[in-house]
Amino acid sequence: MAFSMDNSAVARYFAALNGIDRDAYLACFSEDALVLDPYGGRPLSGIPGLHKFMDGMERTWTSFQMTPDEPYAAGDRVAIAWRCTAIAKSGKTASFAGINVFTLTPDGLISQLEGYWDFRAMVAQIS
Repeated sequence: MAFSMDNSAVARYFAALNGIDRDAYLACFSEDALVLDPYGGRPLSGIPGLHKFMDGMERTWTSFQMTPDEPYAAGDRVAIAWRCTAIAKSGKTASFAGINVFTLTPDGLISQLEGYWDFRAMVAQIS
C-alpha cells in the first residue's frame, strides 16, 4: 500500500510540533521510538526521550511553524523536506530547513526519526 500523508502519524507529527502539543506529539510514536533530531546529536529513546524533546520545544519556542514538502516513501521509511519559521521566547525569529526520515511500524506509528538540519545555525539566529 502506498504511503499517504492523510491522517498519518507523520502528518500528525508536523501538526503536533506546530501546536507545540506534547500529547499529540507522543501519540505519533511507538513506545520504544528512537529520535535522532538533529542526526548526530544525542539520541532520545522511548517515552522519556520524547518528553525530553518536548521539554526543549516548550522551553524554547512561543510559535513554531514547520511546513512539510511532499513525502517520498520506500518500504517502511518516508523522507520529507521541510521549512520552519519559529519565534523563540527571546522574541527572535529563526528560519531554517531540513529533511526528516521517518521509519514507521506496521501499524503506522513512528519508530525512528532522523532529522537532518543545522542545529547550530538555528541557535545562532535566536541567541
